[in-house]
Amino acid sequence: MPAWYHLFTALLFVTNSCTDTKKDAALIHPDPPVQMIGETIRGISLPQGFNYVEMDDTAYADWLLDLALKKSKAVYLYNGKLKPDQNVQHSVLDIDIGIKDLVQCADAVMKLRADFLFEKHRYSDVNFVTTSGDSVSFQRWLKGIRWKEQDPGLISFQVTERMTDIRSEYNRFMEMVYSYCGSYSLSKELKPVSDIHSIQPGDVFIKGGFPGHAVTVMAVAVNAKSERIFLLSQGYMPAQDLHILKNYSKPELSPWYHLKDIYPLNTPQWEFEAGSLKRW
Repeated sequence: MPAWYHLFTALLFVTNSCTDTKKDAALIHPDPPVQMIGETIRGISLPQGFNYVEMDDTAYADWLLDLALKKSKAVYLYNGKLKPDQNVQHSVLDIDIGIKDLVQCADAVMKLRADFLFEKHRYSDVNFVTTSGDSVSFQRWLKGIRWKEQDPGLISFQVTERMTDIRSEYNRFMEMVYSYCGSYSLSKELKPVSDIHSIQPGDVFIKGGFPGHAVTVMAVAVNAKSERIFLLSQGYMPAQDLHILKNYSKPELSPWYHLKDIYPLNTPQWEFEAGSLKRW
């Protein structure tokens, strides 16, 4: 394989990751007021007059709302060290990201969706498109199909190794996904949401590119005036605990974001422009 291909692949892997476009944000915005945190996403305090809404994908919405939160609000990196900047998160999801520098921004979005499908035994729906445009699926993985790099993308091959338990196989498959997929490929895979007012849990604000970034809509709430607010979660680089984002622009509303305040959507470490909202 030519040397340029290895260099190009390495560059894609590095630049697939998110890069902080607002590095000084944590220094110029005050800390929002401390709020009471429940044991799950559903326990995060709602502003007065708002109630959770569940739309098309009710099963995924319920699953997201029932995700557990850690008692500690500290974000740790994949290597067990504290993340230097501890000012962007409102709370931390109790989700294992492993001990490798893999689950970064778009990876966190893919992990949430894939974990949901895996727990619901919807193995045939765990499919992703790689940066090179190749399709990989957990169903094929379970049948012994593996993928490797070969110019200009990936090729599949058959293995006869004995399968371990299905959870271990899933984890191995997802490690491959994190390595070969990113914001660029995920942005192309997701479907644009034309009506921003139809925002629902599980939707994704995403900027695909090198660098790019992605965050997941974890919950949506509405009041009697049909005003909508939403929660966002993100992963970041290096790989770290998934966390609920604060709202620097409206500390009094944090961690909720108001739909009327976009676009642009200003999050602590990224700004999303019009057309960024997409759906599985």
